[in-house]
Amino acid sequence: MLASKSKRWLKKALVGSSILRVASRLTPKSAAVLAYHSVAEEPQLTNPIFGASTPLIDFEGHMKTLAQKFHPVSLSEVVQFARRGGQLPPGAVAVTFDDGFADNYEVALPVLKHYGIPASFYIMVNAVESGTLPWYCRIRFAFHATNKREWNTPENGRTFRLEVPEERMTARSLAWDMGAKLTGKVQQDFIKSVEESLGTEPVDAPHGFMMTWEQVRALRKAGHTIGAHTLSHPNVAQVSAGEARSEIVESKRLLEERIGEAVEDFSYPHPALNPCWSTRTLEITREAGFKSAVLTTPGPVRPGDEPLALKRINTPSDLTQFTLKLQRTFLGR
Repeated sequence: MLASKSKRWLKKALVGSSILRVASRLTPKSAAVLAYHSVAEEPQLTNPIFGASTPLIDFEGHMKTLAQKFHPVSLSEVVQFARRGGQLPPGAVAVTFDDGFADNYEVALPVLKHYGIPASFYIMVNAVESGTLPWYCRIRFAFHATNKREWNTPENGRTFRLEVPEERMTARSLAWDMGAKLTGKVQQDFIKSVEESLGTEPVDAPHGFMMTWEQVRALRKAGHTIGAHTLSHPNVAQVSAGEARSEIVESKRLLEERIGEAVEDFSYPHPALNPCWSTRTLEITREAGFKSAVLTTPGPVRPGDEPLALKRINTPSDLTQFTLKLQRTFLGR
């Protein structure tokens, strides 16, 4: 307990001091790209579905900190910086959102507008088109809501005792691993089989959890960037070349049809398994006409980095940890 308190005190002391800021000026020029998913006013209601939504109160603290202590920039500025080593202010940070959850528009957008922060929104096309939850959210909810005592895996019949929390979590992770290697109808059939085996129904909320196309277009009209996040959110490095190409190319094409303009930015889904990208997928994004792609690999963006493989950092809700993580990123750690 004492050690834990000491660590918390040290983190706050570092964040509040000028040590890390001074050190960052001595390191090579860099930018940071933040990754968000859901931002919720009442995250305890959505966590069984989304996982760890960023609470609104914490998101507001993040954006206020960016506006006051860092320099928010657009992703296109970061891309130009990576490609040509152009000028960016010190502490340049770009904000991104994956998936296309409705709370991005309803909850996060007003905060971004208040602080004048541009953002990029990567849309999972099939989920927004149908208004249904992404498959990995359905699996999360099914394992949360089931009353079954056991679950047998479709692959080898291995039995998990769901009344044991550790086994329930392991079973859920295994289901994610299997779903991440599937696309389209095969993926949907697999998800239905998991729900049926667990005795649960899909979360029934058409256009309740996902943005509508009208909201996506409104984000673009407000000056934000719209990017693609595949059709059905597989791990494109874990599927066949044909499936990866279809997921990447078709998501761009359909998204351009829905918003009426070119889409040049892509975000790699990472529902499960490693890696989430490869030299093959990089070439597919290039051939498709994308100018940038962001990963879930943590780290700073520096001049000379591949614009189609930009590092990005996850965002802890706690403001002290959030600020420290950003400062450490600029130090290359």
